[in-house]
Amino acid sequence: MQQLKEKTRGDAAPPPRRARRIGRPPLEQAGEVEERILHAAIQVFLERGLEGASIELIAETARCGKPTIYARHANKEALFAAAIQHRILVRNARLFAHKPLGETVEERLVDIGEAVIRESVTEEFVGLMRLAVAEARRFPDLATDVHHMAKQRGVETIAYLLTQGVDGWTCEDGDTKIRAAARLFAELILMPFLTRALLEGVVALQREIPAIVKSRVTFFLAGLRNGGLD
Repeated sequence: MQQLKEKTRGDAAPPPRRARRIGRPPLEQAGEVEERILHAAIQVFLERGLEGASIELIAETARCGKPTIYARHANKEALFAAAIQHRILVRNARLFAHKPLGETVEERLVDIGEAVIRESVTEEFVGLMRLAVAEARRFPDLATDVHHMAKQRGVETIAYLLTQGVDGWTCEDGDTKIRAAARLFAELILMPFLTRALLEGVVALQREIPAIVKSRVTFFLAGLRNGGLD
C-alpha cells in the first residue's frame, strides 16, 4: 500500500504551462480594440473638444495603452478623422439595410429622406460636425477632408437607396445619372437639415422633418420629370 501511495504521488506531475502568445492579437481581437478606441475617441472629443482631448484620456477611456493608439493613428487629428469616418460607416451600414416603404415612388422617397435625416441629424453626428467646423482655422485640411468624406459617403448611400425606391432604377442604368440624382437629393433634403442643426440644435427640428421632407421630395420629383438630370 505504501508503494502504491508513493507511486501515485510520483505520477502526479503538475500540468504543463501554456506557452504565452507573443505578437499581434488575433484579427477579431484587434478589431474589437479598434472599435473601443474609436468609440472612446468620439466620447472624449464630444466632451472635451479637439483641443481639450488627449490621447492619454482616450486610451484610459478605451482601456488600452497609448502605444496601442499610436500604432493605429499618427496623432490626435488623424484619430479624430478616423472616428468621424467610423461614425459615417456605421450610419451608412444601417441605411444600406433600410428598405424603403410606400406604394408610390413619392412615398418611398419620403421614407428614404426621413431615414437619412434620422441617421444623420443626431446629437452625436452633429456634434462631431461642429467640432470639424470649429477646428477649420487651425486644421483646414482636416475640416476639408471630413467634409469631403461625409459628402462622398452620403451620396454613395443615397444613390443606393434611390435604386431601391425608384421603379426601374438599377446600378446598371449608369452611376452618373444616379449619383447626380443622389447629390440633388442630398442638397435638397439632407444638407439644409444638417446646416440648421449645427445652428439651432437637433431637438428643435424633429417636428418639422415630415412636412419639409415631403415638400422637398415633391420638388425633387418635379425636377426629374422635367429633365433635371439631362
